Amino acid sequence: MHTDFSGLHATAEHTGNILRHITNHWVSCCVYTAARLNIADILSSGPMELNALATQTGTHPPSLHRLLRLLAANGVFEEQTPGVFANTPDSIALIGDIQGSMKAFLLAEMGEFYFPWGNLVDSVRTGKTAFDEHYGENLWDHYKKHADRGLNFMKAMTAVTSFLSPAILDRYDFSAFKTIIDVGGSNGSLLSAILKSTPGPSGIVFDVPYVVEQTTALLAADPLLHHRCSAVSGNFFEQVPAGADAYLLKMIIHDWDDEDSVRILSVVSKAMKPESKILIVDGVVPEGNTLHGAKFMDVNMLVVTGGKERTAAEFEALFRRSGLRLTRVIDLDITEVSIVEGEKL
Repeated sequence: MHTDFSGLHATAEHTGNILRHITNHWVSCCVYTAARLNIADILSSGPMELNALATQTGTHPPSLHRLLRLLAANGVFEEQTPGVFANTPDSIALIGDIQGSMKAFLLAEMGEFYFPWGNLVDSVRTGKTAFDEHYGENLWDHYKKHADRGLNFMKAMTAVTSFLSPAILDRYDFSAFKTIIDVGGSNGSLLSAILKSTPGPSGIVFDVPYVVEQTTALLAADPLLHHRCSAVSGNFFEQVPAGADAYLLKMIIHDWDDEDSVRILSVVSKAMKPESKILIVDGVVPEGNTLHGAKFMDVNMLVVTGGKERTAAEFEALFRRSGLRLTRVIDLDITEVSIVEGEKL
């Protein structure tokens, strides 16, 4: 059947909307370039003249000015007087190793994830993970081989956790639990926040050996946690510590397809007591076409890990296959994640 498009035309408004989507990518590349050059870190000591900034960053002054001019127009840095640049509230979030910094997350998303995102069309055509196809290995094997990127990714997840933790603590009461196990908990940032805000429970961070080595050192150095929290290594596809009151999995299940997710959840279900709770902190995709944080992360999972964000019905199906029952979904004040609570069948 032939469709006649001759009478159609895009209005200036809608053409402008698509143009903004295109140019937003350019801005993202500029923000990444600034982060790679450590410009926000350098400006944390105060405003700096362009030529001095170019010398310190090893850049071409006129080209650096063009970069900063566009970023300043988008609220990232400001030109206080001609040729003198300073941080803004937005660019402060590009300073490394401060509370709330997005620098590590940006370096991962626009670093090792950049070319796989360029191959999104292949993932949509085939269902295969663009990252695996581009690098010839999955994300986790890649980080084992590239320790610097793996460490940066851990920092990125810590930054994401610092963004999520207040919303989680605001909506869920952890005081009923005596023991909490953070499965795949990395450096334990979420569990640490829970324990510091909840006097009663003790906790265990469970992750792979090379992660636990660093986590153990971090916990030992924290006077508020070293006697209440420990780190244990293992493989969550095989076994997790048994008998805890709560099993916490933050942004773990979304990394995996349904079959692997059932394997993980079944292992956790086996370790749980009849009265234990499982708490999945992941995006929950709403029905319909509303703009929602989980929909952004869902496509990122398609590109990077081969996992997915799920609807409440899809979580319910995963739980049922794993010997679990979904008890409730707790939406938070942010849309990026919800808490999916369950118990043993």
